[in-house]
Amino acid sequence: MEIVRLRDNQVREAADVLARAFHDDPAWVWMLPDERRRATLLPWLFRVGFEVTDADVWTTGGQVRGCARWLPPGRAAMRVTPTLRALLTTPLRLRDATTRFLAYGRAVESMRNRVAPGPHWYLAGIGVDPAAQRQGVGAALMQPGLDGAVRSRVPAVLLTNSERNLSFYRAHGFEVVAEGSTPERGPHAWAMTWNP
Repeated sequence: MEIVRLRDNQVREAADVLARAFHDDPAWVWMLPDERRRATLLPWLFRVGFEVTDADVWTTGGQVRGCARWLPPGRAAMRVTPTLRALLTTPLRLRDATTRFLAYGRAVESMRNRVAPGPHWYLAGIGVDPAAQRQGVGAALMQPGLDGAVRSRVPAVLLTNSERNLSFYRAHGFEVVAEGSTPERGPHAWAMTWNP
């Protein structure tokens, strides 16, 4: 399976794929409990995420069947101008969910910093279109970051809020190193690391 860098003209398609992949994810259900509103907002939120996060984004060659956002060590996680724009637009779009959205983001970063205070490759998000799951797409999308961790000789780190994902990540060498609520009274999360 060919894995390539996401092109700018694929961002909308990738955001739609991630919206479908994460529609029932416990974190997004907690933040946006109304199913119709979640379906409307997730594609926009993932597009904003692509703009804001200075990640290496990988996808499948040809049609976007999934994508993974990897943050290499030493790179600033956020792009300044898109982040400022998002700070203005997100509360207008999320309205009452803004507080939960921001609290969740802070809790995730806090957990990440606790389990991996040193240099690491961070899997900031990975998702596969439900119609393409269980075909090796997710494993292939993880590989560029794992290869980077090997070259850098540092761990790879991820957080998941979905217990059903644990066996997939464990099968690829990740181990749970911490778990807890993100934030308090929010969705449960598992922090996992992979060591080269």
